Amino acid sequence: MITGVFKKNYPGYRFIPVTPDHSSKARFFKSIIPFLSTVNTMKAAVYYSNHDIRIEEVGDLPVGPGEIKVRIMACGVCGSDVMEWYRIKRAGRPGGIGAFGHECTGIITEAGLGADPKWREGDRVVVTHHVPCNTCNACLRRHTTACKTLQSTKFKHAFGAFAEYVVLPEINVDRGMVRLPESVSFDAGTFAEPLGCVIRGQQWAPVSDGRSVLIIGAGITGLLHVQAARVNGAGYIAVSDMNLDRLQLARRFGADATIPATDDVPGRFRELNDGWGADTVIMTAPVPVCVQQSLEAVGPGGTILFFAPINPDIQSGINLWDLWQNEVTITHSYAADLQNLSTALKWIQHDRINVADMITHVLPLKETAEGFLLTAQPREGSLKVIVHPQE
Repeated sequence: MITGVFKKNYPGYRFIPVTPDHSSKARFFKSIIPFLSTVNTMKAAVYYSNHDIRIEEVGDLPVGPGEIKVRIMACGVCGSDVMEWYRIKRAGRPGGIGAFGHECTGIITEAGLGADPKWREGDRVVVTHHVPCNTCNACLRRHTTACKTLQSTKFKHAFGAFAEYVVLPEINVDRGMVRLPESVSFDAGTFAEPLGCVIRGQQWAPVSDGRSVLIIGAGITGLLHVQAARVNGAGYIAVSDMNLDRLQLARRFGADATIPATDDVPGRFRELNDGWGADTVIMTAPVPVCVQQSLEAVGPGGTILFFAPINPDIQSGINLWDLWQNEVTITHSYAADLQNLSTALKWIQHDRINVADMITHVLPLKETAEGFLLTAQPREGSLKVIVHPQE
């Protein structure tokens, strides 16, 4: 137990422990401690930059009516966590942008008054920070991840799941929590969120009926797309990447061919695919040159899925004539909803997707910074990093 006070730090509060060697301000706080309640704290990773992740003592939020508290056992480092241009805008604030750490599993430790009785203390769960309203125009048209409620919701604890605990608001309890089967480890369960995003993406960019598929980028999502494409009935699957080690992994996880990104990727794909462009191109590498490769590689009547976002300050040129003449569809996909998460967890549970062999590093919370560097700047042999906040 640590004694201290909360200091306002929008959108939440930062806990300031009071010790004898603090400044005059701290001595003032100490003088009013008898009038303050004792506060519980926990450890959480706080983002300042990709090279500056600090483990800090933060306030352990109480559980309100309808809410549920989860002890986080495992949290994966996502590619979006290390998009510095995206997260740096709120560096040092709770959660960065959105939830800092969202691919997570844990154990329910407390339920608030009136919380859904189907959830009990000790239940193993997968939880998600983003949930839709289910009533807006986007939701009613099956674009639940375009829902403004989904894009603004987060864990009640603003520091996300790179922390010892999170508290789920009532709306997240209702539509943002899935039971984790006993046969699925906490580490494997963290893949429900990224795999759910992949499943959703392939709903908008179909790969079924033997379609030829080019996947640009062989990171975690690219390799998940390879495996999902096979499950969904794709034909020929090729993967492009700069990293030759990742291309070897792409073969291991089911790609029929690999193309070094330094090659003429569209031309090489056509050589491998009997002269035809790809029926479906899935771009998972947020690099401008990959946008152009996608546009040049897609075949007549094909679909391009821009799965990874490009920095909004960078403009990409598109030849509308070619798209029009060849009836090319361009689509996008953001996040995952409860149905996608449930499907992903079933695939993991029944070994439709190999996630265990993707995990290369499991680190304690105090080494979260190392996990970020391994994700932002992959080293030989590194692929997926899982953080254990309880260690």
